[in-house]
Amino acid sequence: MKKITLLISALAFVVGGFAQNRVAKPIDYTANSNNVPTQRTCGTTDAMEQIRNQDPAAYDASLALKEQELQNWIANNYDPNAKKAIIRIPVVVQIWENTSTVPNNRVTEQIDRLNADFRRTNSDAGNTPSVFSAVDCEIEFCLATVDPNGNATTGIIRKTVGGTPVSQGGPDLWNTTKYLNLFVYNIGGGTLGFTYLPSQLPNNAVHIGTQYFGNTGGTYGKGRTASHEVGHWLNLEHIWGDANCGDDFVADTPTQQTSNGGCPSHPSVTCNNSGDMFMNYMDYVNDNCMNAFTAGQKTRMIAAINNFRSGLLNSSGINCAAAPLIADFTESATTISAGQTITFTDASSGPNTINSWAWNFTGGTPSSFNGQSPSAITYNTPGTYTVSLTAGDGSSTDTKTKTQYITVQAAGSSVCDSTFAGWDWNTENFGYAAWTADLCTGNDGAIVGNNCYDDNGWANKVSFSGTGKELTDVLYVFVRSSGNGAANLKVWDANGTAGAPNTVLKSVPTTTGAYSANLNQFIQVPISPAIALTGDFFIGYDHAALPVDGDSLVMGLVAGTSGNQAWANETGGWIDLADYQGDYKGTVVAVICDIATGEKEILGQLNNVLVYPNPSVGTLNVALTEKTNSTVTVLNMLGEVIASQTKNTQLFTFDINNQPNGVYFIQITTGDKVTTEKVLLTK
Repeated sequence: MKKITLLISALAFVVGGFAQNRVAKPIDYTANSNNVPTQRTCGTTDAMEQIRNQDPAAYDASLALKEQELQNWIANNYDPNAKKAIIRIPVVVQIWENTSTVPNNRVTEQIDRLNADFRRTNSDAGNTPSVFSAVDCEIEFCLATVDPNGNATTGIIRKTVGGTPVSQGGPDLWNTTKYLNLFVYNIGGGTLGFTYLPSQLPNNAVHIGTQYFGNTGGTYGKGRTASHEVGHWLNLEHIWGDANCGDDFVADTPTQQTSNGGCPSHPSVTCNNSGDMFMNYMDYVNDNCMNAFTAGQKTRMIAAINNFRSGLLNSSGINCAAAPLIADFTESATTISAGQTITFTDASSGPNTINSWAWNFTGGTPSSFNGQSPSAITYNTPGTYTVSLTAGDGSSTDTKTKTQYITVQAAGSSVCDSTFAGWDWNTENFGYAAWTADLCTGNDGAIVGNNCYDDNGWANKVSFSGTGKELTDVLYVFVRSSGNGAANLKVWDANGTAGAPNTVLKSVPTTTGAYSANLNQFIQVPISPAIALTGDFFIGYDHAALPVDGDSLVMGLVAGTSGNQAWANETGGWIDLADYQGDYKGTVVAVICDIATGEKEILGQLNNVLVYPNPSVGTLNVALTEKTNSTVTVLNMLGEVIASQTKNTQLFTFDINNQPNGVYFIQITTGDKVTTEKVLLTK
């Protein structure tokens, strides 16, 4: 309720005491047996309070100025009785979940819910008591069809599964003057959603918890968390003004004491009103009890668009246009040996039925094909080749060209790969429960360390057979790293007794405590010069001498698996841990590349992109889930590009030693999928 009538006094009130007196309602983070919060928990007030705490005086002055601008615009430009053009807002939905968790139909459901609630076509509109001025806000939402670079898009961007966006958007944001960014992920802490008011922070997104996005069922499962948070994004306050009988700057919402939860009955009287408008989208009731915005709230939202997000007024004409015809295709492989074949599959899409396809295969046989499904294409000559497809629907055409996309190696050569030594990063649990400190008298270091068994070295066997391959990198996952003792990271040939480690192929000196900041993630050690491989080998480490108490370097161990691979160097020499009646695998990876091409690839169960080490001390590695043509870009906090590589590979390495310490973002673009990771540089 807007209790103040004179603009000058209103502004004085804002500057003099409003911001200081506004309080966030204490959040009840408890949940019921279904892990659903017992009360709606919007984090917008807390988010805005964090912004204000950076400089309260400047924030309050800005708030007063922006409110004056808003009220002046309303007084001079807004006629509530005039017929208005519908404002359509393009939406990009960025999802940090598996497709099965948030499928595309959930996105469509959420857009439909926003349109129904803001246009007042919601099926429960009749539940609003007639005493309230519930209206059609004449604001609509559409999934974007064009991205900020002018490329076609579905408006649905799938990000790193299990990842978390920057709270204020950062590099993940699409242009906020043209798009509404909806971020969907597991917010945690019982918070259903949050955003920032555009008057103070216009470049922001709306954050929605996974459980509360679209039609998921339950107390908060009708998609109205988004209706509530988009209201904030368009400058609406909570209906109770976040204070006892507070002010939400809207004249036709009754002043009420505090938020309502559950599903009250009308009239529910507080603050001497005729009944709280608890069914307003800006209150805290259950989803099935929300059903209305008021005429005053509509005025405030349209004024906010014109003053703080004016780019939205003309954005839909381009960014919500009908989906264009898009030519695209997939392939069975991008790297083969001469004489092998590749199968290409049409993946074109468009608003109309596609009825023509023209393929061109540079270097392939046949070199062209007209039709949707070409036969397998044979490549007989080593080289790098381009493939293109032109698709048409009778009225328009589009061409997709993948330049230098097919790599053909000499006949008999094989594609670069790697070996996970039988250990699966995503599905097998590892740790050092079996490697805990061995508390002997005077010997209290964990394995590998100073212990009763004198285990002074550990190695993991990598089975290998083949020709034309070389070892270019080894990766370790350490679960303990302590002390300052001397140690060596090593690669051995398996030419000892019973196939034990023997000849040292590579040794890199280090200290036992060197990896304390990077436990439980990949540590990459380049092998230079690369080692040509002819058979089985070992990856591991040992101590230069008997370490002092506490010096310890421990690789992760996967126990109870099939096929032992871990060995220990004890007093009598190397021991296969199978001798202890158990199967163990060490968490090491060998990156093995084809000598002819030098392309690096990690084959294995990598379901997620890995960025390591994190924190980084200057070198940054990015391992993708598959070997494919991708662009990996490093950006700083300002969104400036620090480095970028585009390659048909799976393992990228960057040197960022020349950059200052701080937070950096890694953007991985593969086709139309964009993944963003965050890394800390601490040199």
